[in-house]
Amino acid sequence: MYEFRDINEFWCIKNPLPAEAVSINGQYLENVLKGYRTLYTKGRESLGAELNTFSVGVSNGERFKSKRYPSRIITVGFQLICDDANDFREKFNNLNNLLSLEKADFVFHDEEDKFFTGYPIMDAEVEEGENSVKGEWHIRCLYPFKRSVEPIIVTSEDAQVSGNTATFNIDYKGVIPAYPVLCAEFSAPETGGNYSEDGDCGFVAFMDAYNHIIQLGNPDAIDLDETAITSLINKAFTNISGWTSGGTAKSGSVTGTMTTGSINDTQWNRGKGQTQTYAKPNSYGSGTGMHGSGLYKTVTASPSWNLSIVHRICCNSLTETGCFECAVRDASKVLTGFVITKDSAGTTGTVSYIINDEVVGTDTIDLSYYNEHFGYCKKTPVYVTQTYEDPVTTEVKERVVTTENGEEVETWVTRSETNYVTKTREVFDGYTYTQSNLNSSIVKAYNQTIFRVGNLPARTFNSEVINDSSATRVAFYFGTKGTALHTNAVASCAFRKTSGYYETQPNVFTAGDVVEADCNDATIALFRNGSMGGYLTPNLGAFGNDWESFCLKAGSNLIRAVWSPWVNQNYVPTIKIMYNEVYI
Repeated sequence: MYEFRDINEFWCIKNPLPAEAVSINGQYLENVLKGYRTLYTKGRESLGAELNTFSVGVSNGERFKSKRYPSRIITVGFQLICDDANDFREKFNNLNNLLSLEKADFVFHDEEDKFFTGYPIMDAEVEEGENSVKGEWHIRCLYPFKRSVEPIIVTSEDAQVSGNTATFNIDYKGVIPAYPVLCAEFSAPETGGNYSEDGDCGFVAFMDAYNHIIQLGNPDAIDLDETAITSLINKAFTNISGWTSGGTAKSGSVTGTMTTGSINDTQWNRGKGQTQTYAKPNSYGSGTGMHGSGLYKTVTASPSWNLSIVHRICCNSLTETGCFECAVRDASKVLTGFVITKDSAGTTGTVSYIINDEVVGTDTIDLSYYNEHFGYCKKTPVYVTQTYEDPVTTEVKERVVTTENGEEVETWVTRSETNYVTKTREVFDGYTYTQSNLNSSIVKAYNQTIFRVGNLPARTFNSEVINDSSATRVAFYFGTKGTALHTNAVASCAFRKTSGYYETQPNVFTAGDVVEADCNDATIALFRNGSMGGYLTPNLGAFGNDWESFCLKAGSNLIRAVWSPWVNQNYVPTIKIMYNEVYI
């Protein structure tokens, strides 16, 4: 093909990407490695299926039993043009670095709306003594299909909603069945009132036209009495109105004051950075032992309860000390609570579990700055190696011979000469993020109390000693012995008066929660109200969920989402179904 250009204007001929150029995690190799060029690819066009068949007696032929697709290997042929032996070694090293990823997404230039996920493997063999070489590398795709780059999201606005049911009719244009992410966002919370007056919910279930089901939460909630659950607190601490500074604490003296504000905390929720506000100490006051600030709220007397909080606690120096106390109290003591304490040098703390004002168990916990429980989001820059041409200008003397009056005359002139030297540099290519849990909870039901603190294993204790006690206060305490912990703060609190054991509590989901079920890997993640960091909650899934069968197939797909019928019609959850179209 000819490339026409206007000779009357400044022009340059671009070096277009080859049709089958490969983008790795968003970057084409041709754009980051000078001299590299994709020549061809193999293994993208077709994928042989494996048939499982069986014979019946003396019948002719075979009978079909099942069909499956094996993993796929895509071969990429390339050319690497180099100036000399040193340039060859440097560029090939850079190519190896670029292909050293453990797992990546691959987009091909002639099909930029779809991508493969796989593992790059460099095993090129090149001829000895050559500076410009051809070779091959491979992509091992354990999941053999390509998917649409842009995810498709349908919401309740795309469905027919009637009562406690949303009906979706999804026209799936892919060829291979797609396993969607099923999401329910429960309406924003209101303070006080029973569950029928806000977005609390007991369960949500998704069903397709073939009666495959994904069930989350507790469907038995539909038979429980409407007064069984009362939401007493559902507070995101953008302020501390309705709460009181001060009070008492088991862990130390209350001498300081409270405030709210940001703690320079950027959390990453499903790819979006957000800043969260916390209740935190304004001052710790003074004292010889553990001293600090307290915050509490009085609640209606509750014999059983479910407390969920989102909080941060970590140190940035080995000498920092402090504690965080989360307590459900009556007028005189801690009924159920936990205390996270760091009172010596280092990064390790202790979690003490408390029932009836007595410590019933302990665990050690990491309290370093980036700890996986309540630490900061670790933001790690990612760099890729890029080659570039560095201009080097030198002055050159040149002999000029002219003829004057029949004789040769020699003169010397100086001119500038620019040459280009190939160099490499590390180019910023975004960040990776590691988000901690941030969630803790205390569930007291009859004679059993369950503690979940960060990512520590759940701890269950017998609590018959407080069977006849009723909670009247939720309290937090933030203490220090000297140099305070770098971060010690609470982002949100949800407290519900409950009836029955944990497994039979109706509003498993609190107003403002988000639950996601990923049918690709059969995982369930819960994002508590006020939290931008989700955590895996396999206990929310029903034992008989049809993970392997719940999928979207080519053509029209009918999916119904249902939720607890007692949810007020003004606060029905927002349902989302998210998927990528899948092709061979």
